[in-house]
Amino acid sequence: MEAIPSRDTSGNCVGECRDRVMEGETERQAAINESTKRYDEPAERSPDWTSRRNDPPGAMGGRV
Repeated sequence: MEAIPSRDTSGNCVGECRDRVMEGETERQAAINESTKRYDEPAERSPDWTSRRNDPPGAMGGRV
C-alpha cells in the first residue's frame, strides 16, 4: 500500500492531475459531433443476408 500515490486514496492531487475519464468522454463526444450521420433519421436497412442467417450460436467464433 505504500506504493500507491496519495492522490489515489485521498483524492487530493498536487502537480499534474488529469481526469482521463472526462477527457475520453469529451474526445468521443467530439468525434460523434463531427460525424455526418444524422441521429434523428431512421437507421439504414441491414443487408438482406443478415435476416436469412440460420447459423447455430457461436458458428462465427466467440462464446455462446
